Amino acid sequence: MEAEDVTYVSNSRHIALLEQAKSTIEDAVAAIDMGVPIDLVQIDVTRTWEILGEIIGDTIQDSLLDQLFSQFCLGK
Repeated sequence: MEAEDVTYVSNSRHIALLEQAKSTIEDAVAAIDMGVPIDLVQIDVTRTWEILGEIIGDTIQDSLLDQLFSQFCLGK
């Protein structure tokens, strides 16, 4: 039996940010399911990326989002 790699988050700020990120990505998935135009879905995806960036101290790069949306035909 293999042991699972489990990571624990104990920082309350990080936990709150992860909950926000989960909520915004769920909003994006729901919007895709409802057929919302991809440029509107991108708002939630971008916000999720920004929230996660706050945890790791990184910032969003427009080129990464452009690559993501050009390679995957979401909601079409």
